[in-house]
Amino acid sequence: MSMLFKILTTTLMIYLVSPISLFRAEAIPESAISTIRDSVEMRLIESDDFLMGSKSGEGRTDERPQRKVYVDKYSIDIYEVTNERYLKFIHDTERKEPPNSYGNTLLSEQPGISQLPVVQVTWYDAVDYCRWTGKRLPTEAEWEKAARGKDGYDFPWGFEPPSEKPVNFDKNWEGIKTLWSAKGNEETTSPYGIINMAGNVREWVSDWYSPDYYQSAPSKNPPGPQIGILKVIKGGSWHSFKSDLRPASRGKGGFALKTDGIGFRCAK
Repeated sequence: MSMLFKILTTTLMIYLVSPISLFRAEAIPESAISTIRDSVEMRLIESDDFLMGSKSGEGRTDERPQRKVYVDKYSIDIYEVTNERYLKFIHDTERKEPPNSYGNTLLSEQPGISQLPVVQVTWYDAVDYCRWTGKRLPTEAEWEKAARGKDGYDFPWGFEPPSEKPVNFDKNWEGIKTLWSAKGNEETTSPYGIINMAGNVREWVSDWYSPDYYQSAPSKNPPGPQIGILKVIKGGSWHSFKSDLRPASRGKGGFALKTDGIGFRCAK
């Protein structure tokens, strides 16, 4: 009897403490998590304060008030996750490929797209990929700090409008010519050297979305609301307007949303 009690207790504890039990779309074997890693270069962001959100009279109401936020040390991918990297995950975990936005073949058979950022992925897909690599999605605060630095830049590169920089935004879909390489352009890197944080593809972050969260959010390591319906999306994309390219801008979408304009990067 005591042995049965121990087994049941252990099983219950594993279920309760499992970080994936609440929102898993598909289970990933623990062996895959521990043995497979993404070799993409990451950038260490040291612990510090930064200006998050928009000043009074600027931006949208859900970006205010602007406030000083402290974020603990973390690392973030320099580049958006590419088709090449994501398809390795698909192959190793035996999942279905994302839809091919460029042609009628499987995405893995489409030439010329290996270094483009992956799109047509849900929030769940992004979470699973990052976990498979031993990482996670960045929080909104982590993403915004990596994009604008400590001094509250309007854009990753400073205060100049994107029309004066090589930025991929405000255009129509042109097939394989639409997205730019995840390697990006050094002229538009963030103060921390992070690439493509304005335009190209918007990016999933871990936070639930709430329009009034900033009014009561903690000033240290804000995790986002505890519950919600929509997830935060940051950065603007190839079809976004200038105002959406600001790191302070807050997009949102359902966690099962797939579009040609949403990708992601990982943090740890």
